[in-house]
Amino acid sequence: MFGAWISSAIRGIGEHWQLVLIAALLACLILQPLGNFLLYGWSRKAEEINSSLRTEAKKTYLSVFWDRTVELPKVESEFSELYYTWYGRRRFLIPLLLIFCVVVAVTLFLGSELVEIANGRSQKFSAACAAVAGAYTFVAWDFLGRAQRRNVTTSAIMRGALRLSMAVPVGFAFAAVVSADLGLFISFAVGVFPLETISTILRRLVNDKLKIELGANSAPDQVATLSGIDRSIADRIEDADITTIPQLAWCDPILLTMRTNLSFDYVVDIVGQALAWVYLGEKLQILRMFGLRSAYEIKVFMDELEGSDKNLKSNASKVLIAASLASQIPEEGLKYAFEQIAGDKATQFLYEAS
Repeated sequence: MFGAWISSAIRGIGEHWQLVLIAALLACLILQPLGNFLLYGWSRKAEEINSSLRTEAKKTYLSVFWDRTVELPKVESEFSELYYTWYGRRRFLIPLLLIFCVVVAVTLFLGSELVEIANGRSQKFSAACAAVAGAYTFVAWDFLGRAQRRNVTTSAIMRGALRLSMAVPVGFAFAAVVSADLGLFISFAVGVFPLETISTILRRLVNDKLKIELGANSAPDQVATLSGIDRSIADRIEDADITTIPQLAWCDPILLTMRTNLSFDYVVDIVGQALAWVYLGEKLQILRMFGLRSAYEIKVFMDELEGSDKNLKSNASKVLIAASLASQIPEEGLKYAFEQIAGDKATQFLYEAS
């Protein structure tokens, strides 16, 4: 009954206004999460970055990662200027303009077909409209999820625009390899896939049809071997052009936080793990049971081992011996590796930031 009432209400207004109403509703659904993030989520993220670091840590950060020697009274303003330069709202302007133009075109196209159906001149979507509807569903869902996680980036918006723009040719390409009865369904279903999945499927189809091997690189992700990094987190880190542990170890933690929208404390933890992994490799998994899970903990351990407190020094010496036996790394070699990790400038920043 409700559906019949809606259909009757839509037919009660002119077709021009039907199209405007439907297109406006569809556009709002996909653009509202982006606006919500820029109004509220972005400010919350900026506040998190600024409040996570003490002034001394910001001074160290500017020195280590930007080679800037800044006087302490000017550190806060220098750091804020850096943040707004690299991740200010103005960087979203061009991506938002592009996605707005694409969304307007897409929603008008979808709306025109819906108007045709609502007024009885058509019984089903065309294959092109089905492909666009699938891509619209994926992009709208992706933007809603990203806004909820405060993970909206300029590259994500650009990928959304690309996905919507290429929906029709991609849908037709896949519909061409199935029967006519399945063409409409395939056009829509493929639209709901992310571009990475479509790329994999296309490679497999080419392999099958042409009998050649163009498979994607199946090498395991290095960063996924670290504690607390799953597939989705690894994808977000990869979006920041970081695919190896050494890259992660000496990356700029602030910029990585900005580009991935991960929690700063979490980024500090995984960067610290990466720093330790560069020196210790898979042995780090064994050393975790001794509380030595990242560069930060190793820095604290070395301060105790080389400090003046006899009790702490004695306990640290016992831990070093036990860790050496468990990891099968000679004690002197393990101690030297710990000294290198603790003395790294990046470790110094992580220590001050924690």
